[in-house]
Amino acid sequence: MDDTSLRLAQLSAQGLCCSQILMQLALEDMAADNPPLIRAMAGLCEGSGSGGLCGVATGGACVLALYAARGSADEEPLDSYPLLVSEFMDWFRASAADWGGIRCDEIVSVQGGQRPEVCGAILLRARETILGLLAEQGIDPSLPREESHGF
Repeated sequence: MDDTSLRLAQLSAQGLCCSQILMQLALEDMAADNPPLIRAMAGLCEGSGSGGLCGVATGGACVLALYAARGSADEEPLDSYPLLVSEFMDWFRASAADWGGIRCDEIVSVQGGQRPEVCGAILLRARETILGLLAEQGIDPSLPREESHGF
């Protein structure tokens, strides 16, 4: 088990859901701590509590927004922001056949219930995809946007 897989398992064992785990990993990359943000990410858990769009998809979009979206009235989103989210969602939809669908209830149904190894594999692939997309745009995941000089 590599370091990322181990950390995913630890965060899951602490009771964090998939969307919270993706954001927690991003914050850890930046050496940041933001419990209110992690708490807010719980709203995306289990398809926003209704079996809807998988929290990995919505959580991944939120992580990309953390790096590239507008954060205040005097800040502009990076030009690459729409492309980042679009490419991530395209990847998620294209990969969905591997795990049974894009909705939490579809994934759980196809997999025979919530299975940590399935959700963990989806999380790991999403994390790798997010980091790859950020790298393609020259965005350093270890730097908060405010410290990255707009990149």
